[in-house]
Amino acid sequence: MKISHRVLFIVFSLCFLAFNGIAVGQDTVKLTLDSCLRYAYSHNLQVRTAALSRESADATLTGAKLRFLPSINASASEGYSWSDQTTRSGSVGINGSLTLFSGLENLLNYRYSKLGAEQSVLKVQQAENTVGIQIVQAYLTILMNKEKLAYQQEVLETSHQQQLEGRLKYEVGRLLESDYLLLEANYTSAQAEIENTLLTIEDNLSDLAMLLDIDDRVVDVVPSNDTLRASERLVPTYDTLLAQAQRSLPDWQISEMNVEMARLNVGMARSAFLPTLSLNVGTNYNNGAVVSDNPVTTINGGLNTSLTLGLSVPILNRGASLTQYKQSKINLQQAELQHRQTQVDIENSIQGLYITLQQALNRFRSTEALAAAYRASYDVYVLKFGEGAVTTVEMLQQQDKYLSALNEYLQNKYNYILAEKQMDIYTGKEIKL
Repeated sequence: MKISHRVLFIVFSLCFLAFNGIAVGQDTVKLTLDSCLRYAYSHNLQVRTAALSRESADATLTGAKLRFLPSINASASEGYSWSDQTTRSGSVGINGSLTLFSGLENLLNYRYSKLGAEQSVLKVQQAENTVGIQIVQAYLTILMNKEKLAYQQEVLETSHQQQLEGRLKYEVGRLLESDYLLLEANYTSAQAEIENTLLTIEDNLSDLAMLLDIDDRVVDVVPSNDTLRASERLVPTYDTLLAQAQRSLPDWQISEMNVEMARLNVGMARSAFLPTLSLNVGTNYNNGAVVSDNPVTTINGGLNTSLTLGLSVPILNRGASLTQYKQSKINLQQAELQHRQTQVDIENSIQGLYITLQQALNRFRSTEALAAAYRASYDVYVLKFGEGAVTTVEMLQQQDKYLSALNEYLQNKYNYILAEKQMDIYTGKEIKL
């Protein structure tokens, strides 16, 4: 009965793996890496927040353009006054004003807003890069565990067969009880490993769904069919990667724009010391009447048109303009220092990622060969064990070595792919497997 229960368990597990996508039916969303990225760029909360900031910057730019237009107002009034007699008076009019010169403040504000709108587009790209790296990492983790699961299934099938054969040999006295118990324990361990990997994949898929902001559907990823070989991979030089990153990374351009916007702020603060010249035009019609007389006496009204040119010269505002000007110059120096720090940070990031990429490739190459060797050795030991040429302990030791080498190989393989895709994001390349 103990064996039949385990058989039922493994059959259920394999059926679950085989029909997992079908079990959830239409609720399952099968995603490639490309579709994950495209969906995240439209739905991820961080990207959507950046997109709203871009819309706000566009609205600010529109406002800066409209500041060059004149302001026009219409007015109307009706009033009564009392002394010896009651008098009614009223007027209607239209007035307009246009700033001819204000120390170039409007022009500088327009250029500042234009840079802000351009920068907001780069900040959306910056958010997409950050989320893209997270998506790639989550996606590759799922692929790694699914590939690991496929190997574990092979080991489980072999362990199950050995356990069944061992049971028969033990019953006829051809196998020691201790060896049979080892086979049974190995089979149980293989079952537990598969169950743990399934739980890990479920957790990985939940993390991916959270990044995609999908709450009401089950997410699954398309299995990898790649034939990645470490011997085929090449790492570009550091100088090449740095040049590509400087051209493609929005961080660099955002930092440059911060410096230019700080310079424009200095100009706008300086404009507060300059005079303002404005043109005002108005047309008003006035009329009135003495309403306490009988009959009512009409007061003559008329149309009045005015054109004035006004000049305003700042003299003293308790140091507010001077303080703002000094602060803007300090902000410019801070922006220049931050730009230099951004340059250093980018160089350090590319250098660190370049070293990580090289190391990951070296580990990938070594563990790829080692895993292949241990797999071949494990297959031989399984055959020899079936023929009675090696002991149970020797066969299980070889299995442990193979699984250990396999886990290390998978870790290094996907660590390399992650570093490669992260470098692709930094250098503006298309992200694909």
